[in-house]
Amino acid sequence: MTMFRRCCALSILVLSATPVAALDQPVVWRDEDTGCAYLLTPQGGISPRHRRDGTLDCPDVAAGTGVVENMGRDVARGLDALQREIERLRERYNRP
Repeated sequence: MTMFRRCCALSILVLSATPVAALDQPVVWRDEDTGCAYLLTPQGGISPRHRRDGTLDCPDVAAGTGVVENMGRDVARGLDALQREIERLRERYNRP
């Protein structure tokens, strides 16, 4: 009986992986007007293509612009402003 269970488990694993194998890879499409690259999926989805450094794959966007670094810097500024506001409110409510 254990051999039968092993065969059933193996066949279930193989059959569960078939939908993943059926997905096609996205195709890169470049807009003629802007020159920007997009990823097109066979299901009809579209999304902008990004370079390894996080910038958009467009000719007018310089490589190394640092989108990720700028976003991190903006988040840090927002957290600092939030911390200052919390300190201000704490001092306001702690006054006699």
